[in-house]
Amino acid sequence: MAEKLVPTLFGISMYPTVSLDSEELINQYLDVFESDEKFVPIEWGDSELIKLDYCRTEAIKRVSDGKVSELYLHRNKSIKYTGYVDVQADPRSYLSLKFDKTMSRKYWSQFFELSNQLANIVRPRFGSTHIFWPAKYPWNNERERDLVWMNISAQPIPVRFLPNGPLGLGMRTYFGGHVLEMLGRDFLKRTPAIVTELEWGGICIDLLEEPWEADVEEVLDIWLKVMDYFCSSKAFAIPSFDEDRMGVSFSPNQAWEDYLKS
Repeated sequence: MAEKLVPTLFGISMYPTVSLDSEELINQYLDVFESDEKFVPIEWGDSELIKLDYCRTEAIKRVSDGKVSELYLHRNKSIKYTGYVDVQADPRSYLSLKFDKTMSRKYWSQFFELSNQLANIVRPRFGSTHIFWPAKYPWNNERERDLVWMNISAQPIPVRFLPNGPLGLGMRTYFGGHVLEMLGRDFLKRTPAIVTELEWGGICIDLLEEPWEADVEEVLDIWLKVMDYFCSSKAFAIPSFDEDRMGVSFSPNQAWEDYLKS
């Protein structure tokens, strides 16, 4: 594995517990992006295929009138990103933001701060913020396999998360709602990492004090250590490594199976 890798993606994934369908809340959501000129959207839409010139007033009106179920935001210059959020919060609602690999290192800490601001609004039951590095396919050894595992785990897309539960930690991970209750506040506070209790009642876990300053090897070392701790929770998904050394599949652990049955 190369000593220094260049990230391939910066990602934020969250499962909101708060609906954004009021004028107050959608204003707060858009304020996160507009509070810094480097993050102001260029385009918006109400589906993946629609991209209109960004108009805050129109976006707020359509959301608060109940005419938008998904809100997409895009930026295609300097700092580039694309993403969406389900306006109505339910067990399947999702927030996803993907920042282009060209984002300068001097903005990486602001990427994590933006994540915190979004979490304060949508109060996720689970969320992951992560810098992704290139992985080798097929992997040649256990270390390369673990990097693949970490990358997949840190992007808990609905098709994996909903049937299996949390796949693993990101460099920054949020816990709230029933996922926090499932794991237990005391269990989370004892995590061998940087634990912060949030004003809205959730818990944030950083693998390092300043995760944006670490290289991939340091992150992976700590990730494996903390994941070993979380294995005892019976809540995180059980990984299965493909025989062709190309991917990882998951199955639900006992606590998530009990949640699905309830």
